[in-house]
Amino acid sequence: MDKNKFSKTMDMHKGSKTIVNPATTVNSMATNIKRVYHNDKTSTYWLPKDDEEQMRLTGQHYAFKSLYGGNVLPSVIDALDFQKGINILDVGCGSGIWVMDMVQEYPNCAYHGCDIDDITYKKIRVNQFTFSKGNVIKGLPYEDNTFDFVHMRFFVAALREENEWPTALGEVIRVTKPGGMIQVSDFDLKVPKDTTSLLYKAVLGYHHICKSRGQNPNIGAELETMLSKHSNIKIVQSDYRTCDMSSGTSTAKMFIWDSLEGVKSAKDVLGPMLGVNTPEELEDFLIRYRHDLETKESPVSFNSVAVQKLPVV
Repeated sequence: MDKNKFSKTMDMHKGSKTIVNPATTVNSMATNIKRVYHNDKTSTYWLPKDDEEQMRLTGQHYAFKSLYGGNVLPSVIDALDFQKGINILDVGCGSGIWVMDMVQEYPNCAYHGCDIDDITYKKIRVNQFTFSKGNVIKGLPYEDNTFDFVHMRFFVAALREENEWPTALGEVIRVTKPGGMIQVSDFDLKVPKDTTSLLYKAVLGYHHICKSRGQNPNIGAELETMLSKHSNIKIVQSDYRTCDMSSGTSTAKMFIWDSLEGVKSAKDVLGPMLGVNTPEELEDFLIRYRHDLETKESPVSFNSVAVQKLPVV
């Protein structure tokens, strides 16, 4: 992969007009575009799959990376030889931003990505990357014990808690080699204490959307509990972190940008709950929402858990 091309692409994704400069007006991206969604009728995923959403997820990637100080938890780095080269799977890879970022740090690894639609970024060829279309709850298209490291994150809006999460985690464990590592990360969408903030109103809306689909908006807080039900793995690290978006840090500013774009992405289902039904109403809400995120305590929380698959006895 050409590093110059990669750098230009990353600059485009996280350029000063979208992420690095959060002072950009909320009108810098259109609020009246028609969104494009996945067409898998069995999926409960309710966010779009269009270019605007991939841009948001790219920004979210860098915000999450900034919060955690990297793409991989220390226990995983210690357990596997990334420098020499290992076999890696990114489940729900989306645009492939996590893989593209990882390739720059660990170019000797072989990367595989799987998602229900191929929306990976096509303008750059990553020689180390292979995409396969697949649905984790229908069975990943890989043999047992294939990967040294499996990465899975942000399925809060994609999986039902009762039956799909256990199935997905079982599949992730199945394709991991004995002794291999798994990292699962997700949101814990806590309802803010300040009931006057628009974040409070937005989070209540997200909770309603998730629960109406059988999803758990606080799934991040349940990761250890769900994973501990599998006897063939052991939890080696759990890292729960919160960013207060009103803190003024660079990480906080990136999460504010992500939060604003998230409302745009969810407008078709979230809008009516916020009293937002027109592009003009959305623009007005985003201005007020941004002000609240910057001036009132506005936490966003995640949990990231690393487990190791036990050797077969």
